[in-house]
Amino acid sequence: MQGIEFTSRLPRHKRHALERILFFNGCQDRFARGIVDVIDKYGPPEIVDDGEGLRVRVGNLPDVQCLFAVETLTARPVGVAVYNRADLEHVTVLHLGMSEDYCTGGMNDDVGLLLRLMGEVRRSSRRMKGVRRLEVLYGGQRLRAVAL
Repeated sequence: MQGIEFTSRLPRHKRHALERILFFNGCQDRFARGIVDVIDKYGPPEIVDDGEGLRVRVGNLPDVQCLFAVETLTARPVGVAVYNRADLEHVTVLHLGMSEDYCTGGMNDDVGLLLRLMGEVRRSSRRMKGVRRLEVLYGGQRLRAVAL
């Protein structure tokens, strides 16, 4: 089993791997309606190089945060959560993407990457003063809203 690390930026040379996770993911069809709804409301995700590495921007939203899951041994990006502080009390996860081998039914699904990624977003959100809830805009009922 691969170890997983979390980071807020990726090196530029990982663009292709990030594109695969975010845009060309075979697991996306499970959440297509929710993805389209988020894009309609907030705008499409876009990979940008901010001078310090790659991150994801969404439409014209300011202060969108990214959390990338990276395999420790290979440095391969395998997951991403894109989120923002919707208001003083809420953090909203706008987009999630995972490498197909880490999705349910994939050869690494036993790692529990989705729950680990969401746990890291939740931990990060707790450090923001006043934030009380974490909401996921798509991904199933059990991930929709969590009190911090």
